Amino acid sequence: MRQVKPTLAQPAPNPMFRLADLARDRAEVIHLEFGEPGLPTPAHIAAAAVASIRDERQGYGPTNGPDWLRAAIAARIARVDAHHPTPEQVVVTAGGTGALLATLLCLCGVDDDVLVPDPGWPGYDGILAAAGARPVRYPLLPATDWLPDLAALDALVTPRTRVLLVNSPSNPGGAVFPPATIAALVDCARRHDLWLLSDECYDELIYAGAHVSPATLDDDGRVIAIGTCSKSYAMTGYRVGWTVAPAGLASALGIVAGAQANNLPLSMLRAAHAALTGPQACVATMRDTYRANRDLALDLLRAAGCAADAPAGAFYLLVDVARAANRPAASFDSLAFAEALLAARAIAVAPGGAFGATIPGHVRISLAGDPAALRTGLMGLLDFARAWE
Repeated sequence: MRQVKPTLAQPAPNPMFRLADLARDRAEVIHLEFGEPGLPTPAHIAAAAVASIRDERQGYGPTNGPDWLRAAIAARIARVDAHHPTPEQVVVTAGGTGALLATLLCLCGVDDDVLVPDPGWPGYDGILAAAGARPVRYPLLPATDWLPDLAALDALVTPRTRVLLVNSPSNPGGAVFPPATIAALVDCARRHDLWLLSDECYDELIYAGAHVSPATLDDDGRVIAIGTCSKSYAMTGYRVGWTVAPAGLASALGIVAGAQANNLPLSMLRAAHAALTGPQACVATMRDTYRANRDLALDLLRAAGCAADAPAGAFYLLVDVARAANRPAASFDSLAFAEALLAARAIAVAPGGAFGATIPGHVRISLAGDPAALRTGLMGLLDFARAWE
């Protein structure tokens, strides 16, 4: 009997998506589960999309993105991430997700291993399944503010390992990896002859420390950096991202990106160009808003006697609900808690089990929404945790 690709035959259900299904179309729900920017797309960006639809023919375009956008992306990377790719190294993709999938399709065969962070973004699992690769999880340590355990990572490398995936600022822990950690990760990839895939979609949302791209330390063409307009400019629905790769890989990435979508809508590309080349005060406004929400959440948690680490970047916060409920973390069912919280209080959070095996007693909340909803939702979460049976 004909069968689908083995890695897609029986995908493990992710608890985060189950929560999303339960919360969907319920107007009363306070949504703290997803990383959706609460602020609107800045007006000049939306206006560029509208003007393009009104004034330009929306036809086919270059599969790797138009020259004028790739040049703008290269200039933005030089400004924000301190490395200096040529426009020819840039491939425009259908969001950061499309960039990750295109890259892993280029680099991995069936049953190749990819080292992924734990806790880490749940979307990596589906992308790896589509690429045919197998995730091997390396731990990020709460004792060191969610930095990787470098010794454990090194021990996980085998002859099947092809790619080391790095995410800083990280989702869900909010860690901003310091220069020494980034250098150690690049060194690990070099010693084991791995590709290093750097997911940098939160690179402008930093509250402490500074973003260091592994590409700034790449001296032998093994680092691929992933970026997107989604987070910094509140453009999640516009679906514009990019890869920046060594010259020898960029042409292959263009082929795969073209096979995914042929090309993105011109109106969305014009909006991305306006975002990257226009006024940047909107980015600072979003960053300041998320920082204020972070501080509000931390104050509420600490006042309730529930300690929490201050994320240095991104816009998420891990809440130790097992401790708030006075239960052992190892046996705490974060999915059952999240489902009960949604049913009883109409508050949606992401269960820790969605992000790997290292945070069973936690839930993740988003800091990107309305502060009043954040306050109400977090206080309701803490109150429910204390009484949950």
